[in-house]
Amino acid sequence: MNSLVMPRRRLLAAGASVAGLAVLGSSIGLAQPAKPKHRGVIDLHHHFWPPTYLKAQNAWEDAHHAPHYPAMQTWTPEVSLREMERGGVRTSILSLASIRQGFWGVDAVTANRLVYDCVDYAARMMSDHPGRFGLFAPLSMIDIDTSLKEIEYALDKAHADGIGLQSSYGDKYPGDPVFTPIWEELNRRKAIVYFHGPVPACCGGVNAGPGVNASVLEVTFDTTRAVASLLASGALAKYHDIKWVISYGGGTIPFVAGRIDAFVDHGSMRAAVKPEVIAPNGVIAELQRLYYDTVNVTSPSSWAALTKFVKPSQIVYGTDFIYFTNDQLAEIDHRGLSPKDKEAILSGNAKRLIPRLAKA
Repeated sequence: MNSLVMPRRRLLAAGASVAGLAVLGSSIGLAQPAKPKHRGVIDLHHHFWPPTYLKAQNAWEDAHHAPHYPAMQTWTPEVSLREMERGGVRTSILSLASIRQGFWGVDAVTANRLVYDCVDYAARMMSDHPGRFGLFAPLSMIDIDTSLKEIEYALDKAHADGIGLQSSYGDKYPGDPVFTPIWEELNRRKAIVYFHGPVPACCGGVNAGPGVNASVLEVTFDTTRAVASLLASGALAKYHDIKWVISYGGGTIPFVAGRIDAFVDHGSMRAAVKPEVIAPNGVIAELQRLYYDTVNVTSPSSWAALTKFVKPSQIVYGTDFIYFTNDQLAEIDHRGLSPKDKEAILSGNAKRLIPRLAKA
């Protein structure tokens, strides 16, 4: 979700919510939160704002006459910890939220410096709060050779848990051939690749009517485009050792998977993509082996679509904090899951993806 397009009512509510958490934490201390209903939850979709990165974001927003999202301006690791305590979250995997114009419009050198600053900041959080945080490290994705070095630093030096990417970079989606060296390296490392939707370049100014700004729909739709791009390019089939994690329950993938399958097998895509190459076990099977997080899909109809499409073993919990909170846990409680399936979604699947979490 992007601050430029946050509806005012939710912007104010979210800001007040986080501010309230800050006041509560300062008055009672981290050692005395209200006892949460859940324990040991792992949040794979949790955002953070290192100071140098926030400065770059604020500069872009100022240049584009966009309002700053209040809660970002006062975010600290302690704000995250208070929300984690409130929800019973043991570990949150940090990642950057939606990014506009490549990397906030900065040049390749500046973007690279910001990436290192973000990785180092997260590494300090992990060191200062053992067992509480992990990292899906960002890449600048402007210069491919530079991004390959960023992968090496993040995974080998900072011990990030995986790589966190946007679903598109300008007019390029992840199936674009320019990104091939990135996927080859991450496949060699058997890495986790986590995708988060930005407001895309194609549709950032699109509004569907009063109050329906681009982030309401386009963030989800861009996630869908990213998955379709990976499928159609053959990346999902070729880089089989990458563990792909998709935000927002896959966008609209559970709903449109059948349509994609029909176009690949019998429709206009067949000649161009060669289904036996891009999905040797079938389109649906290829999509069903991805991991999908729970953000914004815990309502009854969305949950039904996701859980009809994939097994509980492919669903991981996420909040999208600071935009949304662990209040989503209450919705999951009402979805009729067995204890075994709920445990898998709230923590077990994350432990399979990131084995160190099973030891924490």
